[in-house]
Amino acid sequence: MNAQEIQEKIDSLHYWDAWVLKLSCDHFADEVTLVYEDSDGDVTYKFNGCYRTVFEHSVGYQKEVAVKDLSRSQMPYFLHDVEIGEVELEGHNFYSCTITMPPMKLEIWCKDIVVKR
Repeated sequence: MNAQEIQEKIDSLHYWDAWVLKLSCDHFADEVTLVYEDSDGDVTYKFNGCYRTVFEHSVGYQKEVAVKDLSRSQMPYFLHDVEIGEVELEGHNFYSCTITMPPMKLEIWCKDIVVKR
C-alpha cells in the first residue's frame, strides 16, 4: 500500500472525535499501537519498524490524576486529525504519520502501517 491508500482506509473508518482507548510503544519504540472506540468495534493502528516516535503532551493540560488511574470515561483523548505521508531520509523511505488527539500530538515514521477493525 502507498500512503494515499492507507489514508483512504483510515478516513473510511470515520475516526473523527473517536475515543482513544490505548496508546502503547513497545520493543524500544519499534512498534506503536493506537486503539480507538468505534460504534462497529474497536479500530487498531499498528505502526511497525518505527524510526521516529515523538509523543508531545500539552503542558497546559494539568494531569491532576495519573492517566493510568483514570477510568475509561475520564480519558481525555479523542482523535481529531490523522495524516499519512511519505518521507525519504538517507536513501530510506518511511511512512510518516501525524496524529492530533488533544491534549496530545504524535509523529511517527515507520516502515509499515496496519489498520484493522
